[in-house]
This record gives sequence, structure tokens and C-alpha cells, in this order.
Amino acid sequence: MSRLTLGAPISVYPEADPLDDVRWADAHEEIAAAWLVDHLQGWFPRGVHGGALADPHRILEPLSLLAAGAATSRRVELGVAVTDPVRRSAVALAQTASTVGWLGGRPMLLGLGVGDPGQLRPFGLHPGLERTGRLSYMRPALAALDELRAGRANAPLGVVEVSPFLLYVAAHGPRMLELTAAHADGWVPTSLAPEAYRAGLDVLRGHAERAGRDPASVRPTLFVWTALASTRAESVALLRHPSVRAVALYRGRDGFARHGATYPLPHSYIPNDVPPDRAASLAAAIPDAVVADAVLHGSPEDVRERLEAYREAGCEHVICYDVGRFTDPEGTARFREALLSVARM
Repeated sequence: MSRLTLGAPISVYPEADPLDDVRWADAHEEIAAAWLVDHLQGWFPRGVHGGALADPHRILEPLSLLAAGAATSRRVELGVAVTDPVRRSAVALAQTASTVGWLGGRPMLLGLGVGDPGQLRPFGLHPGLERTGRLSYMRPALAALDELRAGRANAPLGVVEVSPFLLYVAAHGPRMLELTAAHADGWVPTSLAPEAYRAGLDVLRGHAERAGRDPASVRPTLFVWTALASTRAESVALLRHPSVRAVALYRGRDGFARHGATYPLPHSYIPNDVPPDRAASLAAAIPDAVVADAVLHGSPEDVRERLEAYREAGCEHVICYDVGRFTDPEGTARFREALLSVARM
């Protein structure tokens, strides 16, 4: 069974220097990769106390940050988890990912998903209120990326030929797992429980075999929200912060129902749709059990035990995207110390 490697987060906020995140990850051999998210708006709504962040929606463009990070680092893998083919065409994604890889001298990890309604709907990019029903553009985008990478496209994209990238797909449902098995170098779902992760990986590998691919050629990866600290008490205390609690709204109806709770929103979580005068009370009302389920937390020993369950389920790389670090100005140092402790166990 493969050793589990860890990915660190890259900030997309001007208050927390993204390039310092890249340099830090690059300097620590215990960290295999550094990843950022592609958001137009933050994970918590205005009206929630943002800790060290002045505005949850003041976000830098992620692929520009990766390009700068690639040019100023030497070792660590760099990726986005994830972008979508709505804001950028397959051709634009391929050219950008190959350029980032050329700047860094190593392939960029291009994570692709169907698109979060919270990042698309407020800007008129997609009318959907849920993540479902989006294969109409995911299927051709993945096929186009495959053709560009294989040199089979009608018009060659020369930079891809000299600087290839790796394609990771965020898949949860059966049809997306099938597409991942056919096209991807990596699988990167979000916050699945270990048993669900194992089941999804089994499905994916079955699809890969039927597609004539080596199932081991698709790297099993996982994205998790975290709030890490050096002690269990300190980590649990972070879960009380409203900006951390808001992440639990991404769990949706099923995530709340699992704990006997009712999902408080009429549709998928769109931070822009939450009125600022309701935001604080909404975060406070999320059951503690739902928050604890949504955010990986605890002492480094607790976290390593949890990650071991994912390793046993077949996962090879975990992206620890820490939201606890933004609750106060000392949060980045706290998170880094805890993540290194986890990595060294």
C-alpha cells in the first residue's frame, strides 16, 4: 500500500501571502504539493466575522498565483483544486497549465470539476442552483483536454507538447467517476468519509479496467477542509469560529440529515445569497456535529489516525486546505506547525 503524502494550501487572499505559502511548502520535504482553490467568492458570507480576513470575497486570481509560485520554487508540486470549464475553455486551461509547468520545470496539477454554484451563479456564468446536470460541458471539456494532451486536436497547442500537465478530476457521482477513469491522472473528491472513499475508488478502478486503462494510473487524492493546531483543545476551539463553521454548509442536505439536522438553505450553498444580517446567526445555528464532520480537526495524533483510515481506503495524497488559519493573525504559523507534526508521524 502506498505511503500517504500531504498537500498544503496556498492562500488566495492578499492578507496571507500566497507566495510565502509556496516558498514554505517548497522548503519542507515533508510537503509533497501545494494547492489553491479557484474561487470568485469566499467560503463564508459577508456578515460573518472573518478573523484575519477583511472581506471573504476579496480573492486573487489563482492561476496567476500558481505561475508566480512556479517561477519562484523548485520542488513542490503545484495544483488547483479545482477550477471548471465554464470560466475558462479547455484550450485556455491547457495553455495556462502548460505555461505554469514550463515556468516551474515540473507538470502543473490541473484539477477540474463541474463548478460550484456559489462561484458561478452570482456572476451569471451558470444558472444552476445545484452541481447536478452539468455533464453537457464536462464531457466535451475532458475529451478536448485529452485530445490536446495527446496531440490529436484539429490544431496543435505547441506548449502542451513541450510542457505537459496532469489532469485531476473532482468526481462524486457515478457518471463523473466514469469520466475520471477515462480521462484523468488523478481523482480528487471533497471530504468523503473513508468508507465512501473506498467505495468510490472501487467504482473508479472498475471503470478504468473496462476502459482499457491501468487502474493504478489514476492517483487517488482527497481534498479536506481542516482546522489544525498543536493540541486537540486548540483545534476544537477553532470549530467555534463562524468562518470555520460556514464550511459545513457545503455538506448539503445529506450531510445535515446524517446528524438528524435539517439543512437551513433552500438549495446548494451560495454565500452571496445569504443576507449579511442573517449570516452570523446561520453559522451559529449549524449543529456542532455537522461542523466536526465537515472539518478535519484534532491533535496531530488525532489527525494522523484519521488520515490513516483514508490511506487504508486507498488514498495516496490528501490536500489539507486549512480554514482555521484565517481565524486570527497567528493562524498560519499554528497550522504549519501542526501540519508538519502530522507529516512527520
